[in-house]
Amino acid sequence: MQKTIVKTPTPQDFLALVPQLVGFHPAQSLVLVAFRGNRTCGALRFNLPSPDAGPQELRRIAGALLGTLCKIPGVDALVPVSYTDESIGDAPATDVADLPQGAFLRAILTRAGQAGFLVRDALCVAADGWASYLDAAPDRGRPRQQPLRHPLREIEDSSVSEGIPGDARRELGRLHTGAELPRVDLATRERCARRLARYQRLGPDLGPVPELIEMVGDMLDPVGTAESALGVNPAELSIDEAAALLFLIQGPATRDQMMLQFAFGEAEGHRSLALNRHYARRQRETGLSMDDVVEADMAAGRALQEDSPTTGDLMLGLSRDRPDPERVSRGIRLLKLLVAMAPRSARPAPLCMLAWLSWTLGHGSAAGIYIDTALDIDGEYGMARLLLQLIGSGHLPEWAFEVPDERAL
Repeated sequence: MQKTIVKTPTPQDFLALVPQLVGFHPAQSLVLVAFRGNRTCGALRFNLPSPDAGPQELRRIAGALLGTLCKIPGVDALVPVSYTDESIGDAPATDVADLPQGAFLRAILTRAGQAGFLVRDALCVAADGWASYLDAAPDRGRPRQQPLRHPLREIEDSSVSEGIPGDARRELGRLHTGAELPRVDLATRERCARRLARYQRLGPDLGPVPELIEMVGDMLDPVGTAESALGVNPAELSIDEAAALLFLIQGPATRDQMMLQFAFGEAEGHRSLALNRHYARRQRETGLSMDDVVEADMAAGRALQEDSPTTGDLMLGLSRDRPDPERVSRGIRLLKLLVAMAPRSARPAPLCMLAWLSWTLGHGSAAGIYIDTALDIDGEYGMARLLLQLIGSGHLPEWAFEVPDERAL
C-alpha cells in the first residue's frame, strides 16, 4: 500500500495535520504523535489528568503514557500536543508551567528525555490560541518580553490538508462523533420489546446456565445467526431478527462469542461456541459455577488448551492478531441499531459489545460512552465493570502496536 507523505514545515501546519492522524478534532486531550525517523508512525490520544492531580500523580501518568508509546516498534521521537479549554493569555511565559497544562507537559517532557526520545516540539492548542511549550523552556534563550500565544486562525488557514489525497483524507468530527445511536420510533421499540419477551419466557435467567446454553444453540444457532446478521443491511433488519439477536446476546457466553466472531471471523465464533458448550457440560457434571469450572479445568489440564487461552487473550487484547476492521465496523452499525431498538433493561449487553468493538479499533472515547451508558442502566453489570477497568486504565490491545503495511501519514 502506498504511503501518504505530507510535509508540515511549520508548527501550525503540524497542528492542522494532527486531527487527521487521530481521526477527529481532539478536545481536553493529550495527543502523543510518535515518529520513526522523520515520519509519523502513530498518534495516541489520552484524557487530560484531573485538575486536582499533584506532581507525583502527574509523574505517574506521564510514565504510563510514555510506556505505552515505547510499545510502538521503532519509535524514536515524539511531539506531545495538549488540547485544552484553558486560555494562554497575553502575559509572557518564562517557564513551561506558565502555559495551560504546563505541569503535566513538564512531566511528559522529563519522562520522554529519560526514555531516550527526541522531543521535536511540544505544543498547546488552547481556547484563545496556540503555543509551543519549548518556547517557554528556560534553556531556549527566547526573549521573555513577548507573549507566546499565536492565533488559532494560523491552524485554520493552513493548507496542509490539501496535500492529503482524497482517498486518505478523513471526514472529521468531534471526540464523541460516531457514538450516536440511530433514531427508532416508539412503535418499533415496543414491537421489538414484545418479541423479545416471547423469547425470554424460555427462562427467567439468561446467565451462563448449562441447559440454556445448549437449548439456545439448538433453537437459534449463535454462530450462523451472528454471521447472517453481519451480512444484513441494518436498515433491513426485521423485528424478529432484532429480537432474536437481543435474546441471544443477553447470555454472557453467547454475547462474548458473537462479539469475538464479529471481530475475528466465523471460525472464532465456532471455537468460542465449542468452548461455551464444553464449560456448560462441565457445569452440569460438577454443579460448580462457570468461574469455578474454568479454574478447576485449567488447574487439572482439562481445558481446551488450544482455544481457551486464545479466546481470553483476544478479549483482553493480548494478541498481535488484528481484528477485521470491516467486520468490526459492520458489527458496530448493527449493534447501534439493536441498542436503539432494545428495551432499556436489554441494552447493557449490546452496549458492552459496542464498547469492546470500538476499543479494538482504537476508539476508546466512544467505548467509554457506551460503558457509562451501560452502567447507568445497571451499575452491577459485570461486563461493563470489567471493560471500565480494562479500557479506563488506558490499556490498548497489542495489535494496536503492530506496524501496518507501508501506510503512514
